[in-house]
Amino acid sequence: MASRKIEDLLPEMQVKARLFAGKMAEEGIPFMITCTYRSQEEQNGLYNQGRSAPGKIVTWTKHSRHTERTAFDICILKQGKPIWDIKVDVNADHIPDYKQAGEIGESCGLILGGFFKDSKGKPTPDYCH
Repeated sequence: MASRKIEDLLPEMQVKARLFAGKMAEEGIPFMITCTYRSQEEQNGLYNQGRSAPGKIVTWTKHSRHTERTAFDICILKQGKPIWDIKVDVNADHIPDYKQAGEIGESCGLILGGFFKDSKGKPTPDYCH
């Protein structure tokens, strides 16, 4: 089963994740980590979803940074519950929280999933990554 533990990331990524968490707290943006490490078998299962297995396509790659322990996903929390609306502004500063989370992440040396592209170079933004 995929992990949500920061400790399951590589040491360098653990430092970045903790720095990110501190800066998010400073900005008053509550969030939770939804995934850190996942096995290659789990990644293959996600890739197959919507292709050779039932469900909606949720990933475009079999080669995730999660399997390398160098990625984590988040969701913003509103009243303690996950919210996926990329326009949410829980801290009421008139800046969408997922956008702000991306800026905070980049300041910590992370790469915002909002800039992801598929293997053909087509933009595939994913703001929770």
